[in-house]
Amino acid sequence: MLSPFIKTIKEDTQEAIILVAQDNSSSVISEMSDSEVAQFIANSTAMTEKLGTKYETKRISFGEIVKEGSINTFTQQVTNLSSLIDYVNDNYADQNLGALIITTDGIYNEGKNPIYSKLNLTAPIYTVAMGDTTKRKDVLVKNVFHNKIAYLGDKFSIQADVQAINAAGASTKLKVQQMGTGGKVLKEEVLNIKGNDYFSTQDIILEANSTGNIKYRISVQGINNEISKKNNYKDIFIEVLDARQKILILANAPHPDLGAMKSLITTNKNYEVDIKYPEGNNYNINDYNVVVLHNLPSRKNKIVGDLEVIKRKNISILHIFGSQTDANAFNRIQNVIKLEGNSNSLENIQAEVDQSFSLFTTSDDIKRKLGQFPPLIAPFGKYMTEATTQSLISQNISKIKTEYPLLAFSNSEGKRQAVLTGEGIWKWRIYDYLLHDTYLVTQELINKTIQYLSLKDDKRKFRSSNTKNVYKENESLILDAQLYNENYESINDPEVNVTVTNNEGKEFNYIMNRTQDYYTLDAGRFAEGNYRYISRTNLGGKSYGDKGRFSVQSIQLENFDLTARHGVLKSLSEKYGGKMVYPNELDSLATEILESDALKPIVFQSSKTQSIMQLRWLFFLLAGMLVLEWFIRRYMGSY
Repeated sequence: MLSPFIKTIKEDTQEAIILVAQDNSSSVISEMSDSEVAQFIANSTAMTEKLGTKYETKRISFGEIVKEGSINTFTQQVTNLSSLIDYVNDNYADQNLGALIITTDGIYNEGKNPIYSKLNLTAPIYTVAMGDTTKRKDVLVKNVFHNKIAYLGDKFSIQADVQAINAAGASTKLKVQQMGTGGKVLKEEVLNIKGNDYFSTQDIILEANSTGNIKYRISVQGINNEISKKNNYKDIFIEVLDARQKILILANAPHPDLGAMKSLITTNKNYEVDIKYPEGNNYNINDYNVVVLHNLPSRKNKIVGDLEVIKRKNISILHIFGSQTDANAFNRIQNVIKLEGNSNSLENIQAEVDQSFSLFTTSDDIKRKLGQFPPLIAPFGKYMTEATTQSLISQNISKIKTEYPLLAFSNSEGKRQAVLTGEGIWKWRIYDYLLHDTYLVTQELINKTIQYLSLKDDKRKFRSSNTKNVYKENESLILDAQLYNENYESINDPEVNVTVTNNEGKEFNYIMNRTQDYYTLDAGRFAEGNYRYISRTNLGGKSYGDKGRFSVQSIQLENFDLTARHGVLKSLSEKYGGKMVYPNELDSLATEILESDALKPIVFQSSKTQSIMQLRWLFFLLAGMLVLEWFIRRYMGSY
């Protein structure tokens, strides 16, 4: 009671908002002249201004993305109507939206059908139907399906969908070209168009004969009086990789294992295998990615020079320890296992798969069946493993499981090695076929071993990379880079410069941004074509650099469907209580909305209760009046 309160009530009125959404994609004006486009923009602006005399109006544009404001460039290469509905839901659900006016041709080539997008509003949707629904004469490459990656020397498939509208009796020629080589024609085929609603799927087999991001053009020859020739071709990019690895099997002497190993390894078409002997001296270790040493080094063949090259070049090795291997030399040249004992004594060893092995995965067939395979012949002795060693297969001696490794792996200081402590892999291959009519178990075992050994750890102090090799023309080029000091700690103190160069030799220069302990760059969008980039930095007086390539692919989506979909617009308007109109009815649409009684302002009422003590000005006013009253009474003699 000694602290009175004051309650204030405030009313705010929000007028209805009219949201005008303009399709800014290129298909909207594809068949309009410049004067027709200018007239349409003027009419649309006049409609918005007329609505603004009574309501608050806002304009947005949409295509691949939604943007606030009036943007009438009509250059967007993608139309996503469902993203517009989502945008309105997210940004206007809590506002007094009186009506949504969408001006578009109804063609969408990304996202889902807008009819199935739920709008959480009660406002009506009015659609302004642009474009022409008439199906006119046209032949086009509708779709092209392909893998993004192919391997050098392989054959790969491209599937092209060819469509023709109202062109019965005409003929066209399907052509496949490899761009960048003068448009070399790889395949041609004449297609006779039967019927006015023609559709044909063509399977095209090509061979990958060069590496890089290869641009192919799939095109159809134009026909007389067709509506557009912009959709007569589609360009695609396929990254062709040279993933071939050269494997050398260097053996002390001829042995059945050698042919068996070569047969198993070459089931992977990316592996090329040579079998050589030290005496021939007809090989160059530098040419190989992985070396298999079978019964080497031996007392007869020390291969000292080859081992020096292997060490200097950091070439991965698979050691097959057998009856002819020099145990002392073997212990010196690798750090996977050490053997103590009389290596001249041999014993039969069966396989026991180690379930805890984690360097790579193996199938259940290897885990369940390898123990049934015939024994290998291994030197007798005590096997000791190093700290970095992991055993995939352990030795089972006379049905007693041991911790001695039969197949073990190590990755120490960036050098990958493996040791098979037994010879006779040829028997496993034969038994595999007798048991399964295939070589799948032994193929998987050997190929996974070679695959592990062929991978190289990246120990570079500076490296940069792009997030993808092929970008769409509406996507930004994103580059990342990492720099390491002498302790291999990631740092980003020095500046990193990037130069991007196009096919014509034009350069674009950038400086990468520092983010946490690495670098990143958003270089923006690039025109269609092939590009290369070089990133450079300097640390401690030393220069470091890295390079890469990428390609930009034209989207072309707006060229392939030029028939307006007014049915979609009519259904969308009817679903939300509006109606579809045409561009020449914009003024009458504005009049209808202005005369509608459905659009009403919303009054928001808020109340606030405060203690009078919090209103200092009121407190001092009342106190002053009390003092003044006391003074007057005193002066007048009332006290």
